[in-house]
Amino acid sequence: MRPELKIEIRPYWENGTVSFIDYELRGQRIKASPDIPMFCRYDEAFGGLCPFPEMDYLEAGDDRGALCYREKEITSFNSGMRCFGYFPERAVEGTLSWRYRAYPRILPEGYRSSPYYDFRAEPGGLNGSGFFSLLLPATERELDVRLRWNMSSMPPGSRGIFSFGEGTVEKTMKVTELGISLFTVGMVRAVENDSLGVYYLSEPEFEIRPIAEKLFPIFQYEKNFFHDPDAKFKVFLRRDPFVISNGGSACRYAFLSGYSAFGGFDPEKWFNVLIHEMTHTWPYMDDSNVGEGTWFTEGATEYYCTWLPYVGGFLDDDFTVKCLNEKIGKRYYQNPFREMPNMEIPKIQWKERSAQECPYGRGFLYLANTDAQLRRAGKGSIDDIVKQFGWDRPMHPGDWKDFLRERLGQKAVDQFEEMIGGKLLEPDPDIFENRFQVVKDEIELNGQKVLSYHFETKK
Repeated sequence: MRPELKIEIRPYWENGTVSFIDYELRGQRIKASPDIPMFCRYDEAFGGLCPFPEMDYLEAGDDRGALCYREKEITSFNSGMRCFGYFPERAVEGTLSWRYRAYPRILPEGYRSSPYYDFRAEPGGLNGSGFFSLLLPATERELDVRLRWNMSSMPPGSRGIFSFGEGTVEKTMKVTELGISLFTVGMVRAVENDSLGVYYLSEPEFEIRPIAEKLFPIFQYEKNFFHDPDAKFKVFLRRDPFVISNGGSACRYAFLSGYSAFGGFDPEKWFNVLIHEMTHTWPYMDDSNVGEGTWFTEGATEYYCTWLPYVGGFLDDDFTVKCLNEKIGKRYYQNPFREMPNMEIPKIQWKERSAQECPYGRGFLYLANTDAQLRRAGKGSIDDIVKQFGWDRPMHPGDWKDFLRERLGQKAVDQFEEMIGGKLLEPDPDIFENRFQVVKDEIELNGQKVLSYHFETKK
C-alpha cells in the first residue's frame, strides 16, 4: 500500500490579510528513524533568494507520543535549493504527525524580485508554493494525499486554491509534485471559465478580464495540440511592493505572476508572460542538476508559446516578430553571456539576470533550428519527441540525443554538444517555415563588434 499523507491548512485573518498559517500533517506508512528523516525543509533556493518561511511551535509525534528530533542538512534532490532533514531520536511507530506555524515572508530592504515560490502576504490574503510552506515527507514514493483547508479563522467567502484543485483535494502524487505546487488563500477575486482561471487578492490598476479572455482560446488550442483535452489552468497574481515586477514562476497547470504596486503595468509584456507560463504545462526536461535541462524547458516553452498562437491564428505577424526580436534578439544575440556554457550559467544567474535569460533565447533558437532541419530532411518535427514527455515523465538529455541521432545522425548530436558548450548559433535558412525575414546585423557587445540577427515581417 502507498503511504498516506493528510494535510490540514488553517490560515488566520488579521488586519485585512492572512497573518500566519497553522499546518498539521499526518502520515501513514512513512518510515523514519535516527538515520532516516521524518520530513524535510527546503530552503535558500535560487541563489538564496527564496527561503522557507519563519516558523514556530514545531512538534512531531507518533503512536508512542512525542518525538524528539535533530535537524541537519542533507543532499537535496535539486542542486538549486538546500534541504534540511528532521531525524527522530527513535524509530517512528504507527502514524507520524507534525505541526507548526508559518509566517509570511518579510522582504529585506531594497528587495527587487525573485522567483515567486516564496510565502508572501498582501492585502486580501497570501500565496506561495508547496516547497516553501510545507515540511514534506522524505520519500520518493507516491503518496495518497488528502489536503484540506480549515477556514474557521477566515472571513466568510474566503477561498483556498491549490494548482491541483480548490477546497479539499484528494490526489495521488509524489512529494516533488506537491512541493512544486502553487496556492492562494484569502478573499480571492477571479476571472474564470471552465478550464482557465485568473485569481488575485488586491485590485490592480489594470483590467484583468480583457487579457484573461485573450488567453482562453489560446489555452484551448494548446491543450488540444499537446493532447491534454481535460487540462485546467490557474493563474495566481501577486502584488509586488517594489517597482520592477511582471515576473512569473510556474508549476504544472498553474503559475504565479507578479505586478507592481507602483504601477507601470505593460499589458502586452504581461500577456506574453502569461502565455509563456501557461505553456510551461507541457514541455519539460529534468533539471535537477540545474542547467542540464533549462535550455529545453525554457527554450521549448518560448518556442511553443510564440509559434502555436501564431500558427493557430490568434496573433499576427507584427506581434510575433516583436516576440522573436525580444526572445531571441534581446535575450540571446544581445546578451553579454551568449557564449557562456549552459552549466556555467547557474553559477551566476541570480546575480546577473542577463545570464539567467540566455538559456531561454538560446534554447528557443536551437529548437527552431532543429525543427527546420527535421522538416527539410523529411524527418518529422521536434513535436514528435516533445509530446512524448512532460512533467509526469521528464525528458533527459540522453533522450534528446537519441532522437537527434535517429533522425538526423551524429552531426546533429555534435551540434547539440556545441550549443550546450556555448557556441554561437545562427538562424537556419528555413527557420519558422520561412514566414519571416532573417536579417544579419553587426552590434557592439562586451566592447566588440559582433554578429547578430533580427527578424522582420516579409513584404
